[in-house]
Amino acid sequence: MSDNFKSIQQVQPPKGTRDFLPNAMILRRNIIEKIRKCFELYGFSEIDSPVFEYFELLSRKCGEEIEKEIYTFKDKADRKLGLRFEFTSPLGRYYASNNSKLTKPFKRYIIGKVYRYENTQNGRYREFYQADADIVGVYSMFAELELMDLAVFTLEKLGLNNYEIHLNNRKILDGIIESAGIPADKKEAALRILDKLSKIGENKTVKEFIENGLTEENYKSFINLVNGSNFAEEINAGNYDDGDKENNPNIIFLESLKEKLKNNAQSLEGINELIDIFKNSNKFKIGKYLKFDPLLVRGLGYYTGPIFEIKSLDVNIGSFAAGGRYDNLLELYGTRPEGACGLSFGVDRIIDIINAKTPGYINELPSSTKVFVAYLEPDEKIIDYAFDVAKELRANGIACEINLNEKLNISKQLKYADSRNISYAVVIGSNELFENKIKLKDMKKAEEFFVSIKEAVEILK
Repeated sequence: MSDNFKSIQQVQPPKGTRDFLPNAMILRRNIIEKIRKCFELYGFSEIDSPVFEYFELLSRKCGEEIEKEIYTFKDKADRKLGLRFEFTSPLGRYYASNNSKLTKPFKRYIIGKVYRYENTQNGRYREFYQADADIVGVYSMFAELELMDLAVFTLEKLGLNNYEIHLNNRKILDGIIESAGIPADKKEAALRILDKLSKIGENKTVKEFIENGLTEENYKSFINLVNGSNFAEEINAGNYDDGDKENNPNIIFLESLKEKLKNNAQSLEGINELIDIFKNSNKFKIGKYLKFDPLLVRGLGYYTGPIFEIKSLDVNIGSFAAGGRYDNLLELYGTRPEGACGLSFGVDRIIDIINAKTPGYINELPSSTKVFVAYLEPDEKIIDYAFDVAKELRANGIACEINLNEKLNISKQLKYADSRNISYAVVIGSNELFENKIKLKDMKKAEEFFVSIKEAVEILK
């Protein structure tokens, strides 16, 4: 390897991480702030917690595959720590530590970076942003419905409307696993493999079953139990509305599944929970998005009830939001069990979808800087006045940038402002100084106004 190649490699970010240019950060911040606003409109309060936790606490009930993906390290006291790989496990520790100070139901949200050591591919990174909303202290399925309603509301604000919300229930899956003759000690392995079915295909799924001490017959028994005649066609036809409970194919199929699993009380409980969600979805006007998916697994081991994933119909990128119920997770951290469920947005995948749907959109976004202050002459009094104008604009909450190169001519100054997508320019010369006014230029409309600073503030606001 040449020294030149090594030097190029050393200045690149680590695999699975990325640098973000200013325009990319504008889009990222816009999306995060819209999500934050939506969370708060639904009554969720923001919290924060450490980016690393004790590994033993972080990895409780997360599942063997996820445990392998946790970035771990030892501190100087030889304690094993791990970077957070999502926000739900840290919530268990947070709640156990602070529950006496929290009002129930506890509705929290958190937005930040998480880390997973996994294979990088389309939509998958090793450092990425998640935005989570969780409800602790509610056992009713209204909690799931509110979270899915929040998801629909938020996606509408983000301009995304072509997607499906896939639903299943871990209680149903546990019952089907049992009915398929899969031993209890192989349940987590089976679910972990089945979670990859859509990615790796049937042949590789069967191969992994056999490699993990299961059989092809176990796989076929599972698939036979979850397959329904013409179910996919009925769901995709969509010939029903939110209030049409009788003809909703999701409910019809779940009712037929009851007969197959009538001897498994756990599965029947899970089926009734989903029927409850589908029947009440009309209250939230979200039924058209919901689709029962008997093969939806969700790889995290702490789920105990309904689970869901949101998938784009425009871009093949996997799920970009997901969630579920985890009633027993809090008990793992030494506190009494509470009804709990959550929703998580993959911010980076949402951005990938937006960029894929509207190529070049990111380059058209206006700068967070609203005004660029330029001056015509390198005269000290003119420059002093220009800095006074900038200070006044900032004092009124208007983001502005000022020319810092005394010798730069006006055309280059305005060209710079235009390249940054700055919406307005203030131009100051001797006439503006004498009149104690400014020339305000709309960079898009090519309109100019000769106004006082006070008048400019009103226009800009």
